[in-house]
Amino acid sequence: MYCTRSDLTDYLLADYLAAVDKIDAEKVARTMANVESEMSEALVSGGYTVTANDVPATVKRICATLSAYRSVSAITSLVVDENSSDNEFLPLQRQAERAEKEMDQIRLGKIRLAPPEATSAQPNDTVIVVTPPRKFKDWSRF
Repeated sequence: MYCTRSDLTDYLLADYLAAVDKIDAEKVARTMANVESEMSEALVSGGYTVTANDVPATVKRICATLSAYRSVSAITSLVVDENSSDNEFLPLQRQAERAEKEMDQIRLGKIRLAPPEATSAQPNDTVIVVTPPRKFKDWSRF
């Protein structure tokens, strides 16, 4: 799996997942499996190789976001109007829209996916700062 049920709680309250479970006990699991299948197809189409042990953070975030959004949208009618202040799902909707676009970019091979171990700095990492060449050589005349 590219994400776990607990990853969904980064985007959705656990109470909403419990509400989905009350209506359909397997809905969240099926939704996660469907999103995983979509992501697998996108990764293959984009020419990526991702193993279950080395899931990049981007793939995990996209899968968790889409799974959370699709799970809750199955039990409630989400407000589509962004002008409404009553739309508590608006942040999740926007994240899901972004995740869909990123999955499309993965499908086209246009996103660089870093391995999970590359997400944090290592003790021997060095920083190199590169600045453009000066445009004005002599400021003393001003």
